[in-house]
Amino acid sequence: MRTIFLIGTASSGKSTLTSALADWLKENEQSVATVNLDPAVISLPYEPDVDVRELVDYEQIMAVRGVGPNSALIYSIREVARNVETLVEEIRDLAVDYLLVDTPGQMEIFAFRKEGSMIAKALTLERSAITYLVDPVLASGPRSFAASMFLAASVFLRFSMPMLMAVTKIDIVPPRHMKRIARWMESQEYFEQDLELSSGGVTMLMAREVARAVGEIRSMIPYVMLSSKTLEGFPALHMVITRLFGEGEDELR
Repeated sequence: MRTIFLIGTASSGKSTLTSALADWLKENEQSVATVNLDPAVISLPYEPDVDVRELVDYEQIMAVRGVGPNSALIYSIREVARNVETLVEEIRDLAVDYLLVDTPGQMEIFAFRKEGSMIAKALTLERSAITYLVDPVLASGPRSFAASMFLAASVFLRFSMPMLMAVTKIDIVPPRHMKRIARWMESQEYFEQDLELSSGGVTMLMAREVARAVGEIRSMIPYVMLSSKTLEGFPALHMVITRLFGEGEDELR
């Protein structure tokens, strides 16, 4: 069982990609199961095989404890971590090729709290990897692109497992923006030039150091550009995933 955690900022398309990738893999004769780890989500574009909403009641936690939405999420994730073996037992019974884990919409709840690491470790029954979603809407400028790369690096360091970056929504973002992001992904020189032009009060030296750090991050983490709507980029996504799992360029059955 290959466990893939889908992590990214709010509205980066985690649930949509979970749904589309599950369908794509099934169409290519792979067995797949999905896990929803967001206790606060109201609706999903897929029917999860394992759902934390059956384990914890987010609304009840908010009412009983008299806390706001964010605090209720934290309490909910703590409850999931305490009872994670219940999820593990459900997952063990699935016996599938791929387990797609859709993480909470608020990335920090899962990625930067100890409970997230505990849950990820427990749900890794055999092999695991991360697909980190980069929202091109939030990465359309040089500085916001750098921030997105640093967030990706933070997730990589936090979980210490193989990871790829998936630049999503290529079907709705203007082509000129996608070309610019692709150019930054491929060339540190181009990114450094654009960053220096947009840096304003930031010193040239600092801009160059940021560009160098972004280049190093990019060299360590492979990426694909895709659309969960048109399925463009999905064969490339599958190829990178199989490489992360040490299987070479795994052929679909």
